Amino acid sequence: MRFDVLTLFPGLFDSYLQQSLLKKAIDAGLVDIRAWNIRDWAVGKHHSVDDRPYGGGPGMVMKPEPWFRALAAVAATRPAKPHVVLTSPQGRRFTQDVAKELSQHAHLVLLCGRYEGIDERVRTAVDEELSIGDYVLSGG
Repeated sequence: MRFDVLTLFPGLFDSYLQQSLLKKAIDAGLVDIRAWNIRDWAVGKHHSVDDRPYGGGPGMVMKPEPWFRALAAVAATRPAKPHVVLTSPQGRRFTQDVAKELSQHAHLVLLCGRYEGIDERVRTAVDEELSIGDYVLSGG
């Protein structure tokens, strides 16, 4: 099973993937997990991925263009369309039953937002939204 994680903080995954059960699964070839920096698909001198919300309001939202470019690049690495999941407080609660459902997909792409959220247009490329509970974690 292939997992691609799109995030602003791919380095956070390094220690998790190099230890314990995840490392054993990777070494056995059961899973292939890759963390990608969404800034790699941003343009401009500073590779900016955020902007003020259209219409005003507090905070910053993540621009849609880097997400669309990243999704296209990651999808191109595999023959079949991946199942794209947006981590979101509004999403369906992630449970063991949901994990079993997701295990039926050969390729999952996880979108981890930041700031005040992701531009709504990105949801057009998402198959589902999942939440791990009634709290927010740094980095999605």
